[in-house]
Amino acid sequence: MKSVLELFEEISAIPRCSYESDELKDYLLDYARKTGFEAKVDEAQNVLCKKGEPKVCLQSHYDMVCLGDAPKVELVYDGDILRAKNSTLGADNGMGVAIMLYCMQKYDNLETLFTANEEVGLIGASNLKLEITAPNILNIDSEDENAICIGCAGGSDVICEKKIEFAPLQKGEKIFKATVVGLPGGHSGVDIDKNVPSSIKILARFLCEHDCELIDIKAGERRNSVARDAVATFTCRDNLKDTKHIEITQVEDSGYKKIENSKLIIKTIDAFSQGVRAWNKELNIPQDSANLGVVELDGNNFKIIISLRSMSDDDMDTLEAQTKSFFEISGFKTSFPSRHEAWTPYIGDFAKEVKDIASKYIPNIKFEAIHAGLECGILIAKQKSPKEAVSIGPNIRFPHSTREECDLNSVEKIKQVVEGIISL
Repeated sequence: MKSVLELFEEISAIPRCSYESDELKDYLLDYARKTGFEAKVDEAQNVLCKKGEPKVCLQSHYDMVCLGDAPKVELVYDGDILRAKNSTLGADNGMGVAIMLYCMQKYDNLETLFTANEEVGLIGASNLKLEITAPNILNIDSEDENAICIGCAGGSDVICEKKIEFAPLQKGEKIFKATVVGLPGGHSGVDIDKNVPSSIKILARFLCEHDCELIDIKAGERRNSVARDAVATFTCRDNLKDTKHIEITQVEDSGYKKIENSKLIIKTIDAFSQGVRAWNKELNIPQDSANLGVVELDGNNFKIIISLRSMSDDDMDTLEAQTKSFFEISGFKTSFPSRHEAWTPYIGDFAKEVKDIASKYIPNIKFEAIHAGLECGILIAKQKSPKEAVSIGPNIRFPHSTREECDLNSVEKIKQVVEGIISL
């Protein structure tokens, strides 16, 4: 029988970036057949496996955020801490997947659901066409061993686009390239209240201060990551120097043209409020937040991609409307290609049973809601018969960044909790 860690090593060798995880999907289907599970896959590439008469359905998503060298993932062991060399680790949510695979080797009455493309808008869960038969759902996508998650924020993706024109440079304008360096990056949900600096905001502030005009820009990695990297080419009449996080290089004129009215665009980005917008005192987590995920120029299309989160669907309506108004003032057209509703916190009989079992291994475990996206609420709404869901998971720090790390002692505890829940 393979251990959880051996299974994680196995799936870490398989590419599983969002939208590019077909090879892992095939692995999951083959693994299900080898372990005696009936397996089904739907059009959204979700994989549902069943054996016997399950009382619980274990659930994780099988895609990962790929930054740095990923999908090539070189695991680095540092005592009880697992990291990856120059890439995201993919413990979010690969460690949950590995725990599920471990349990499929061992138990005869079990259901497992592996959802696709969670990291790009909970797409798999939102388009699920498979019926879960077990009465309870145990999501293994949380990142704090001391928490049983019973609610989460809803999310909405915003795309702001503007067609731009170019103008020739004027005499005396110098051309520079600015590269933002040395930022940690982070998760746009669980890290949004930790004052993680955004490369987009740092770059916009610098360009405003020096009255610059843009030629080109590429900033941010993913809509759901606090932007770590940013590069811009621009004109300026000042003599510029490096700053703490910005490296400046002067560039020779090779027929560059600048974006017309780019100062307005720069000021718009600078003025946009990044981070927590409102605080939920009852839950002691952010109520509303906004993350500038990506800013890029594609031909004559200037695009800004934003991730909004809220613990309330009504507040999300307001966030969307305010964001639309804010960017339309500067001539942007906004669209909302993906939205998932908030999962309202609820402590039912299953949640209480999970806490009783988990307390044997993790004495300080408690119920919490999180300001990040989990699939539980969507999955409950998709089922014909009533379901209850909770989420647990091992300690994973700095997800959605190349600093991501996982506590292996915590993985062992969560594995024991999951086995206890299966044996109810």
